[in-house]
Amino acid sequence: MNKITSLLLFTALILIVSCEKEPVKALNKEEITTYIKQQMDIQEIPGLALGVINNGELVYEGYFGESDREKHTKVSDKTIFPLYSVTKLMVSTAVMQLVQQHKISLDDTVATYIRNLPESWQDVQIKHILTHSSGLPDFHFMEWHLSDEEAWGKLIKEERHFPVGNQFEYNQTNYWLLAQIIEKVSGTSFEKFILENQFPNAGNAVVMSSDFTDRFLNRAVRYDYNIEKKQYVNLEIKGTSRFYAANGINSSLKELIQWNTLFDSDFLLKTAQKRQLWKPFEFTNKQDAFLHGWHVYNFKGNKSYGFTGGAHTGVWKFVAKDLTIVLLTNGYKYFPVHNDIINKVAGIVDAQLKNEKADVQYKIVRSFLQDDIQKAITNYYLVKKENPETNLDKKTSYSYENTLNSIGYTFLNQSKTTEAIQIFELNTKENPTSSNCFDSLGEGYLKDNQLVLAKKNYEKALSLNPGSETAIEMLEHIQELIRN
Repeated sequence: MNKITSLLLFTALILIVSCEKEPVKALNKEEITTYIKQQMDIQEIPGLALGVINNGELVYEGYFGESDREKHTKVSDKTIFPLYSVTKLMVSTAVMQLVQQHKISLDDTVATYIRNLPESWQDVQIKHILTHSSGLPDFHFMEWHLSDEEAWGKLIKEERHFPVGNQFEYNQTNYWLLAQIIEKVSGTSFEKFILENQFPNAGNAVVMSSDFTDRFLNRAVRYDYNIEKKQYVNLEIKGTSRFYAANGINSSLKELIQWNTLFDSDFLLKTAQKRQLWKPFEFTNKQDAFLHGWHVYNFKGNKSYGFTGGAHTGVWKFVAKDLTIVLLTNGYKYFPVHNDIINKVAGIVDAQLKNEKADVQYKIVRSFLQDDIQKAITNYYLVKKENPETNLDKKTSYSYENTLNSIGYTFLNQSKTTEAIQIFELNTKENPTSSNCFDSLGEGYLKDNQLVLAKKNYEKALSLNPGSETAIEMLEHIQELIRN
């Protein structure tokens, strides 16, 4: 029996076994749906698909909005979303499949499989490119117009960024090299190796393409919000095959759920190789944290493993909870919310994963983005009164100070300068000893060309933090503007 036939039969067996399991505890699906619709309304997300797998059961599957705004095509179980960097989960899985087959070792040097590498690259091992600790120069997505030969010629002339293994630096060159190693060892194309070994029965529901202008059948269109035009636009990014290992997989939600089933069943990888994937890499600097091709996320002692991509997609596995959340979107107006959505849904499914501080922050942000400014400020005070902040809370990203500052910059970045200044002013009143709050207010006034007030607030920021290089630089800049 060949490998593909075996995989197809095993997939069918998994489906039969899963149907015989005891049903998981009742889930408040309406709470998830209501929250998703709220986020789509706030962020004007064009389209979204969400899948939740708990204790081996698909407990939630939802499709919302449009995959193509021009054609008014609804998101459905047939919609194929670009996964962007979530692709790297499949690439790391492919690498471990070759390790499992004893065809490669993570300790092998890249030069073992790729010839004519620069002398300074000779000490780089597969584990280093898998963990973004290689220190190699990076290629850029916006240089898609360069041929592989041109891009390679440019890369090998650049200096190494740091000694191998020293630190984490996210890098697409690493995964281009991994794709080449996979092709060399397997004797087949990267695309074929990934699709046949991880998506055997997907058919046209999984497609390899990094050309985001290619509107093949059922593909969700990527939308980027243009602040000046105040509308969604389509960016022209036409990645070639060298981008495949970085962001090339496009998949329907159903096929990603099926991939997760195969992964959890130990059919794609045995337990030993999965443990190796999820083992923290030991960086020399003893500071950075990354696994072998997967990110690790921590909350209240609960770890999740996964990846996000393009600020639009995410696959997170809360292994100790036997919970996987798959999120696919095709745009947002203000700022990326894929991580927020995954965290919120996790908290709805499992109370131990609930993030109360994030919920408080969401109430404030939602009001500022949907209500008029005065109503939002009133709501802020009400929320703050109902949820008093501890000294420990003030040191987190969910603090009221950080929340207001982030909202202020959201408005500033949307060219809503008047509202931004009002929010920054509120933050200085709430936090009169914070240099950062006055720095932000100074920036707001500067963007509004109110130079005197900008200078006054930067001076205040400097008085509260005499070592602030930003305040010093901006005061010099303002003086120059006043003189001219």
